[in-house]
Amino acid sequence: ECWLGKPPGTHGLQPRVLHLLNKIGENPHHTPSSNVVFVRSAREEDLKQFYRLAEMCWPFHQQVIAKLGVRIILCFGKKAGAWVCRQLKANRLGEEFIENNNRRWKSCVYFNEQGIAVVVATHPSRADWINPSSDPTPLVKRLLCNHHSKAEKNETNHTP
Repeated sequence: ECWLGKPPGTHGLQPRVLHLLNKIGENPHHTPSSNVVFVRSAREEDLKQFYRLAEMCWPFHQQVIAKLGVRIILCFGKKAGAWVCRQLKANRLGEEFIENNNRRWKSCVYFNEQGIAVVVATHPSRADWINPSSDPTPLVKRLLCNHHSKAEKNETNHTP
């Protein structure tokens, strides 16, 4: 999408998200995405009534997760990530990625009882995912590889 008159994919967090998708081998046009709340804002702190709006939007997200069989959800930032974790009861900490810089910000994976993973990543508008020291892509890639390995193992062990 074109932002502020710039070519699609070149402004703001777009190059960082495209970097991650490219590194994990996903096409952005075939990757489901959404905001927790359906109100646009330049910054999270500008979004008033986040929790009320998130509550209103959650039934839609539940339907999408169920219909698409989503097993891994990538959230940008702590606030959205914590909200999604609470809704899905994803409270078992899996792996963490700690930035290799002075900030030492964390990106974490949480699992729920059904095995759905929620990645709470540093927000790409704040953290430069293209820089290897702050790129959570390897964490996401390992999660996807583990998920695909388990799915293949289950298919192999499945007896018709």
